[in-house]
Amino acid sequence: MAYRIAVASTDGIVVNQHFGHAERFHIIEIDDNTYRFIGTREVERVCQGHYHNDSSFDKVIDVLSDVHAVVVAKIGSGASQQLESRGLTVYEAPFPIEPLIEKIIADRLWEVDEWLSPTKN
Repeated sequence: MAYRIAVASTDGIVVNQHFGHAERFHIIEIDDNTYRFIGTREVERVCQGHYHNDSSFDKVIDVLSDVHAVVVAKIGSGASQQLESRGLTVYEAPFPIEPLIEKIIADRLWEVDEWLSPTKN
């Protein structure tokens, strides 16, 4: 079964973006013991100064509609709850992406954290 992860990163090397400040997500597909980069998706920032733009939040959710988990450097509890209520698993993990993905595979987090369903193509 394949699962997709959206990683908030400016460079595709390190998870270094707060969810609300992210302007792009790198999509990685995991299939058992392998993974591959699917592409980068541009989004409008959810955080507009000191408030969240609900319209932008909904647009980010639409862009990430086929992913199961979101990996960010930081996320507020409200945004995290919003994502989780829409079926996404959220991880705060400000680390290099490649070893992080290898850890997700080694620990089979899609089973441990019960990610909802395999990739919808």
